[in-house]
Amino acid sequence: MTKQQWRAAPASPGDTHAYTLWILLSFLLLNGCATLTPSFETPSVSVTSLRLLPSTGLEQSFEVGLQVTNPNSRALKLKGMSYSLTIDDYKLASGVTADIPEIAGYGSARVTVPVTASLMNSLRLVQSLVSTKREQLSYRLEASLDTGIRLMPRIKVVEEGALPLGPNGT
Repeated sequence: MTKQQWRAAPASPGDTHAYTLWILLSFLLLNGCATLTPSFETPSVSVTSLRLLPSTGLEQSFEVGLQVTNPNSRALKLKGMSYSLTIDDYKLASGVTADIPEIAGYGSARVTVPVTASLMNSLRLVQSLVSTKREQLSYRLEASLDTGIRLMPRIKVVEEGALPLGPNGT
């Protein structure tokens, strides 16, 4: 075989224009995808209430009131939420819900969610509290909000802080 058999045929002017158009359209599509959520801010989630529900066997359930605030101009339509509460590195409670109202742009909504407590981790926390004196407990609330939009990942929200136990500890 000769070298000329391996060379590609020279591109015609029509092929060059089609190739340029294809590159331009690809660039515009990629740029459009990058700007789907250019100024999206993460919503905030905070605990507003806690209500003990009747226990069933070794399992304790609660209803936790959450305030979900949407700092964006568009309404936030959530398909569901999973969440957990950790106190002093003990994962005490967790739950899921699909019953979330639409949250208006620059608005907030109160959501009541069911939570199930971990009996073993609760006992470990109590044992830790009895064995050591402290003035506060650290907590971490983690929530994962599902928008149901394929190209948008779940929104992760974390609230951390300390719960004072009083001036003299426990």
